Amino acid sequence: MAPRTGYGDALCGLFKWQVECANLARGGRSTKSFRGDGSWDRVAGHLRDRAGRGTTYVLIQFGHNDQPGKAERSTDLATEFPANLRRYVEEVRSAGAIPVLVTPLTRRQFDASGSLKTDLASWAETTRKVATELSVPLLDLYADSAASVSRMGPVRADELAQAPAPDPVFDHTHLGPKGAAFFAGLVAREIAQAVPGLAAQLVVGAVEPAGRIARPQLSAAQARDYSYREVLGGWDPLSGPLAKGEPLKADYIVDRERPDGQRTFATVQAAVNAAVRSAKEGAPSRAFILVRPGIHEGLVYLPESPVAITLYGEGGDPAAVRIRAKLDATVTGDAYAQAFGSAFNDAPASVTAMFASLKSRPTVGTPGSAVVWVKQSGFEVKNLTLENSYNKDRGDRLDQSQAVALLLDDADRAHLENVRLVGYQDTFFLAASSPERPARAFVHRSYIEGDMDFIFGEATGFFLDSEIRTLGDRAVSYTLAPSTHYKRRFGFVFDACRFTGDGTPNARAGTFKLARQWYRATEAVGKVAVLNSTIGPHIDPVRPWADWSIGTPRYRPVQYDADEHWDRLLAAGVDPVKELRYPPRMQPAERFLAEYNNK
Repeated sequence: MAPRTGYGDALCGLFKWQVECANLARGGRSTKSFRGDGSWDRVAGHLRDRAGRGTTYVLIQFGHNDQPGKAERSTDLATEFPANLRRYVEEVRSAGAIPVLVTPLTRRQFDASGSLKTDLASWAETTRKVATELSVPLLDLYADSAASVSRMGPVRADELAQAPAPDPVFDHTHLGPKGAAFFAGLVAREIAQAVPGLAAQLVVGAVEPAGRIARPQLSAAQARDYSYREVLGGWDPLSGPLAKGEPLKADYIVDRERPDGQRTFATVQAAVNAAVRSAKEGAPSRAFILVRPGIHEGLVYLPESPVAITLYGEGGDPAAVRIRAKLDATVTGDAYAQAFGSAFNDAPASVTAMFASLKSRPTVGTPGSAVVWVKQSGFEVKNLTLENSYNKDRGDRLDQSQAVALLLDDADRAHLENVRLVGYQDTFFLAASSPERPARAFVHRSYIEGDMDFIFGEATGFFLDSEIRTLGDRAVSYTLAPSTHYKRRFGFVFDACRFTGDGTPNARAGTFKLARQWYRATEAVGKVAVLNSTIGPHIDPVRPWADWSIGTPRYRPVQYDADEHWDRLLAAGVDPVKELRYPPRMQPAERFLAEYNNK
């Protein structure tokens, strides 16, 4: 449980950010030495500080260092060890907190016959007896961990160590990030069963139910159904000037230092306003807006318009030209209007209508948190960073909220070329109101980062030669959250992409998920295909596709194909044809989640 070499810090990461989780464990301590060296005084002081501030739980786990070997810490199993546990329990209760006993984590050492050694079994049994005697909630980590490690065998179990053999710090007791995440998950499952009050404070997905484990693979012939031309239909953005690198001629320029109000403007929104106003019969159907290097603070709204807009940064480095704002879904309409209203004072009616739709809301919500909001078809963006800076100054451990960098709102034929989308939760929202209405996006040679559902929505997106980077600020992370309508042929398709992690301990644990299907409506099945791509070790290699909202009333198991979807509807008494207006059931069943030729 100790910091750095145990599972305690990883367990703290599985609780909601509102929970104060303090890991006060100390490595190398027993029930005797933890009190003797003053470590328990720190716990007692913390309990005094917490008095009257809500319910406090104290997880108590000992055993490893109580075993014989060192006189200053070893205790007698029959007398001293249980007496020490009782004293800790009584003092926690006297402080007004709730004690929870945890049996010791198994050591991962096997004998010559390949059986796991059970040298801690007696200490675990004594802990169980004290829990029963004092009516204390018990987390039987020893039983769970011993069973899990036995199934793994010695080779896989060694992967959980603090460092690989023959590193000098390698042993069969202490944990690295992967081991910490694995055993924290076991403890979370025990909490879910034994401590209901504490279980309610676990984040969604902390406890993953048993379920089908699968990584459906496509054949080469099936993979061709997800090609660039199949997904995008008659639209071919690779043949256009953005992808081909042809020179672009600016109609408008964004330059904060030298605006003239005619062709050069101080803000991106002002240039967009001018482009929208330029719409008239016989005028060009596309306006090109050049954005000079620097950080351009503020929201950018692009309404439906006869003039499609291309935003492009000067130079080839998208990190040098940034459109940035700080806005999250919990901001009230009044606060939003006060912070951003002046930018829309002189905007065209179609732009002010977008602003007005948010300012009267109690909160702006997820769509309203978008830094760049696009409602027009044919939108293009190149060599730019679009960033929602919410929580970027301190990390995403506290005050977590949806904060969109780019919202494509029924925006068909949107092309992102050499673009960086930066945020944490819900970075890129591909929204579509109806499966009958085309809503396609092409993302090429770009970079998208986040830590929770950061590419999500109902529209079709084809991602080519791009990096999808998961940030490890949270212990539980989902990269994608598609909510593709059953009738929309394609959801998100990734070809020759790189799914990477940021190297943080949470990412190195290898438990992050590739996707969960956003259960926005019954017909929202969520479709993803990943082809010819590299999927990093931060993604769970066994079960990358996750259930939706585990541990909540909105829970829905993962659906790999149309057969599973139909079977569940029929079992619930829903006729897909009569009630949902589905076409007749097709065979073979359409795949919702699939891979081909990934590494």
